[in-house]
Amino acid sequence: MPKAYVLIIAKKGVQKEDLLEPIMDIEEVRETYQVLWNFDVVAKIVVKDIRQLKHTIISKIRQLPEVEKTVTLIAAEQ
Repeated sequence: MPKAYVLIIAKKGVQKEDLLEPIMDIEEVRETYQVLWNFDVVAKIVVKDIRQLKHTIISKIRQLPEVEKTVTLIAAEQ
């Protein structure tokens, strides 16, 4: 099962806390964290395949009105 970490930047004026709940409501999201520095939230996603990962990011996370930008890090299997 592919895992990925999505680094999320909120739109201006959106509080980090207001972004956590809508992201956690997405079925594939397992964990979320508020972070400091260039990003606002990191979400851990677990999916059955890369197609589902792409769908989750493009059609679910990026479509949230609070989200400005995302960067995805796909975890490599060890």
